[in-house]
Amino acid sequence: MNIILVRHAQSANNLLYDETGSSEGRHADPPLTELGHTQAAALADFARTDATWQGVTHLYCSLTRRAVQTAAPLAAALGLGVQGLALAYEAGGLFQRDAEGVPQPVPGLTHAELLAESPALRWPPELPPQQPWAGGFEEQDHAVLGARAAQVVAGLREAHGSGDTLALVTHGYFTQFLLREFIGHGTAYFRLVNTSTTLLTLPAPDAPEDWGPLVGWVGRFDHLRPEQVSH
Repeated sequence: MNIILVRHAQSANNLLYDETGSSEGRHADPPLTELGHTQAAALADFARTDATWQGVTHLYCSLTRRAVQTAAPLAAALGLGVQGLALAYEAGGLFQRDAEGVPQPVPGLTHAELLAESPALRWPPELPPQQPWAGGFEEQDHAVLGARAAQVVAGLREAHGSGDTLALVTHGYFTQFLLREFIGHGTAYFRLVNTSTTLLTLPAPDAPEDWGPLVGWVGRFDHLRPEQVSH
């Protein structure tokens, strides 16, 4: 099984931090910026002609607005539906700080609301179809994040065979924990710009136990022009 991990395109919060060095005034569930939409379109254009992307059989994304918006042009380019993955959200989930600066949980959007961002989005079967995604608010603890990453990896392994190629639009910090789970290394950290991609080929089920994944590339962003790169 091959898997391509994609960091979402530039969000309003990414731009806020780039411009101010602060998260003051952040959105709980930010949309993409104009540059973010340009980045997502550039990745989709690249996917139309790239051999690896043309082999993608299943497309996933987290249920945050920025991930769904990033996945939308990819779905159109590849002719695929987008399966929402409830556990693939960014560390901490959705929250807004109160007057004392304490994070407070914020729910996400409903399937109907997110369909306006990506008509190809399929709702996770375990979630109530008419209710908003709960938002995933959690403690930003390495053990918590590692356990959630392990759930995502186990679920994908269980659902797909060696002939499948998956793409998952997720988030920069959570991708670190996904990679650590896939690779079996607990401290590595990788530089991932907006819409950068990482390719892994997982060993077949009958491979020796000590075989790890083949790393095709990490943090690739050659679909972007220099002025389109953001962090």
